[in-house]
Amino acid sequence: MELVHVVNLLLCLAIVVLGVMGYRKSRHRLPLSLAAVFGLFALSHGLVLSGLFPDMGVIIISLRVAAYSLVILLLYKYIQVLDVF
Repeated sequence: MELVHVVNLLLCLAIVVLGVMGYRKSRHRLPLSLAAVFGLFALSHGLVLSGLFPDMGVIIISLRVAAYSLVILLLYKYIQVLDVF
């Protein structure tokens, strides 16, 4: 199971780097916002991998709920800009 967390952590960090690079090139906030979301996911995976605090279920769930909520908010705002619905 740790391999899954390692792979997820590495992928999240790659998305964070690409998001920051995308923001620096375009100055659009969306890539930076996505980098922040995946930064939260990376933090949750890093905390699980550290194993320092075995009873961190509530913190891990809170981080992931916050990250998913940000994704929902970003997509909602994007849809409003496009005036799709």
